[in-house]
Amino acid sequence: MSRLKFIPKSTKPKFSKELLSPASLLTWLGLFLLWLVSLLSYQTLMKLGNVLGVLIYKISPHRREISKINLNQCLQLENDKLEELVKLNFKATGRGIFEMATAWWASDKKIQKISTKIINEDLLKDSDTGALVLLKHSTHLELDIRLLSQYFPLTGMFKEQTNKAINYTMIRARNNYVRAALTNKEAVKAIKWIKAGEFFLYAADQDYGMKVSKMIPFFERDAATVTFPAFLSSKNIKVIFADVSKIEDTYVIELQCLESSKDEEVFLKDMNLTYQKFIKKETEAYLWTHRRFKSNEGQSIYPNWSSREKRRAKRRAKQKGN
Repeated sequence: MSRLKFIPKSTKPKFSKELLSPASLLTWLGLFLLWLVSLLSYQTLMKLGNVLGVLIYKISPHRREISKINLNQCLQLENDKLEELVKLNFKATGRGIFEMATAWWASDKKIQKISTKIINEDLLKDSDTGALVLLKHSTHLELDIRLLSQYFPLTGMFKEQTNKAINYTMIRARNNYVRAALTNKEAVKAIKWIKAGEFFLYAADQDYGMKVSKMIPFFERDAATVTFPAFLSSKNIKVIFADVSKIEDTYVIELQCLESSKDEEVFLKDMNLTYQKFIKKETEAYLWTHRRFKSNEGQSIYPNWSSREKRRAKRRAKQKGN
């Protein structure tokens, strides 16, 4: 079936009274202010992002510690070099908030003014079949998707956000530049879309839990690695890595085809090595604040975040009650 003939049905956000609850008003105010600031020039937003990143660094001790642990585990950095890269990582995180706002609300004309370069474009441009398109969790991931959408028709998968106002805004914005998207609970439908010719975006570099993962080396340390890409590869579905790294103010898009394999472990090792290669291209802009090794056996290497765990437990109890 031709990609041009297949029309995927996207998840459409529904506006409800719950979105106007007092608990959501502060979020809406924040989103309004972010939209207002996003009207500034791209260069100004990046400068503001650096300032915001310094602030986030100072008020986020837990995330700061997670970033340090991950960088130490993966790159064996310590002392001044570690501290310097952590600070750069938080500046990238601050810029990423405004890059996300740019992706959500900027006009096509403003997006086209952003400096981009694409390598190996033909891997998807000349393709007559669908493909799983792997992304990395960079701090500018949302803008990566918007920039990629200028070159290719894309579909993808997203995780529903706990905050209903942010979830509504995110889905509504993405629907303007992605053909359609599914939740992370709709893997079967994702496979059908790919077989129908879609280029389906998927980020396979986080710890999604051992139910859907296998322990595979990531920077030479075992990490829960989702097996979904390996499963598709074993079914002769093309898997393409689409890296977006910001090099000297240019977003460089580089496509690389991952060699197919019937051996799950062989494929996943190759996939993680590919992730490592592209992470090193722009090390400071990777999402080091994610607990990449949280599913490892034994005592957690991350600091206890009791308040966060209590909120999650309360949310899970509420969901069970419903």
